[in-house]
Amino acid sequence: MDNSKRLFMKRAGQSSAMLMLFAYGGGKLFAANNPISSNTKWDGLLLKDPKALFDLPKDFSYKVLMSTGDVMTDGLKYGGRPDGMGAFELKDGSVALVVNHETKNRDKHLELSTAYNDSNGRPFSGGTSTIVLESDGLTLKRANRSLSGTIDNCAGGTTPWNTWISCEETYRENHGYAFEVDPEADSLKGYKRLTHMGRFQREAITVDLNDPNGSVYQTEDDYSGLFYKFVPNKKNNLSGRGKLYALKIPGVENTSNKDGLISVGDNFPVEWVRIKDPLAKSTKTKIQGKKIGASIFNGGEGIIFTNDKNMTSNIFFTCKKGGKAGLGQIWKYSPVNSEISLFYESDNASNLWEGDNINITPWGDLIICEDNGSNACKLIGCTPNGTLYPLGRVAGNSSSEIAGICFSPDGKNMYLNIQDRGKTIAVTGDWNKIREYRDELDSNLVHYNS
Repeated sequence: MDNSKRLFMKRAGQSSAMLMLFAYGGGKLFAANNPISSNTKWDGLLLKDPKALFDLPKDFSYKVLMSTGDVMTDGLKYGGRPDGMGAFELKDGSVALVVNHETKNRDKHLELSTAYNDSNGRPFSGGTSTIVLESDGLTLKRANRSLSGTIDNCAGGTTPWNTWISCEETYRENHGYAFEVDPEADSLKGYKRLTHMGRFQREAITVDLNDPNGSVYQTEDDYSGLFYKFVPNKKNNLSGRGKLYALKIPGVENTSNKDGLISVGDNFPVEWVRIKDPLAKSTKTKIQGKKIGASIFNGGEGIIFTNDKNMTSNIFFTCKKGGKAGLGQIWKYSPVNSEISLFYESDNASNLWEGDNINITPWGDLIICEDNGSNACKLIGCTPNGTLYPLGRVAGNSSSEIAGICFSPDGKNMYLNIQDRGKTIAVTGDWNKIREYRDELDSNLVHYNS
């Protein structure tokens, strides 16, 4: 087993505690609103950032790694609107962050010969940048563009073989694809288009590590989007041919749940319907799926694979606009049971308001980025008993979303993007303090007095 595969297995094992999370729906305490008396080293509150960028728990700090407009090692400027992001350990021990740019304007400074696509001789500005850090995960070593000429690269996902999948959230002609980026590459030639995975308003992907076929699950950020599965003909080769499917819940046309008929914890058997024209040459992918019974998911966003205690797969994904209150949902798909359940639905904006990117913390909790235009989007952890707690908040009355949440391979540093501010930051501190606090929340099982 190579080092990248071993690392992925290690992280997958770390995330297994996540599967102890049970279904809940707004009945638990959000710790930031109701701090508890505690013997731990952290009281659950966030401190106001004097620099008005990002509020954090006591004794935690951040470092700005890169800002939009910074000149990188290759002479190009760091792109705007940093979004999805993955962290990788390179062969020499360095840490690489591959960062999406959710932009679509034309940039005359980008090299035409290495750009995926252009308009009138000017490459589109979307794509990725790769930030390489020393082994400490904090000290900048080099930075370069690693994909250009694409449009609205929103989120994506990491693979077990240590690459980043960058996703275009658009249906524009010749766009709407996934692209694979090699974190080791130091030039704009280290990517490839994953044509057969389909063309749609793709948001994010995750690879099922336990699936012998190497299935890839994909979300679609559209109010009437679908949930997809790509099965490659050859495992771990996403640039080759394969089959694209959309999920169907018999009897459930739309999972938005505006009528409140679906309860948190409800389980549904599913089917997978085949998309015959993955490139959407004549009909949009989602329309193809709907015609053959695929179910609608409202605003599919972040997605993550994790193992349960029996080392079987579960796939969690967010729907930012779903739910009776329109505040967001989290769904859980179990491949081994061919079953999906409504894991979480927010009914209170102060708890969770339009969850977007998600990941797993090194201590096994779900971590969720908000994107709601509230001028104070939160970064939220969720304990195995379903209690939410704050890990950060956008400061300075900025309406920016939080995106790209991930941790360094050794679990010491947390990375995220503050999109509208154009900042990619690293957060450091004693994570044991957070773990102690969430352990106490679990043991107390504090509920709302309502």
